[in-house]
Amino acid sequence: MKNFIQTTYTHISHTATVFALTLLFIQCKKDSPEEINEEEVINSVTLTVTAADGSSNDYTWNEGESEPTITLAANTTSNVSIHFYDASDASDVEDITEEVIEEADEHFVFYQISSASLSIAAASNDVEDSDGTSINLKTEWTAAGASTGTVRVYLIHEPTSKTGTSRGELGGSTDIELDFPVTIQ
Repeated sequence: MKNFIQTTYTHISHTATVFALTLLFIQCKKDSPEEINEEEVINSVTLTVTAADGSSNDYTWNEGESEPTITLAANTTSNVSIHFYDASDASDVEDITEEVIEEADEHFVFYQISSASLSIAAASNDVEDSDGTSINLKTEWTAAGASTGTVRVYLIHEPTSKTGTSRGELGGSTDIELDFPVTIQ
């Protein structure tokens, strides 16, 4: 009888220990959640164009609206900054640009010019990734003669390259793609 009680007690004690360790493991697992990188909601984009004389204009696209026409003066260079927003809650607009800056290695803004006499280059004060590559949040737009065209703007997530000359050469996925009409006069 003593042997039976001792064996039963040892078995219960062993089972309780395993149970306690299992609970501890599960609790520790809960306390250290996996990092989740949710895709950003971007439903508003603003391009701020600052002319050489210091005047500036905001060109804002909101989901459900057409992109506004950007007007530039011929034979000038303008500083352009781009900002991305989640405006799902009008009382709590989130500036996604901050996240893009924090994750500079994982983002790149690509501008594709169609028809307009325009060139776009990274500004000297642009945000750079850990390799020293500008991610094109701040750019210089140099307008030549009078013309019209389109600037297609892409925010690319996890590009495989940041040196391509076409969207296809950059890889990654597109977070947002917009076509801004441009008039140079």
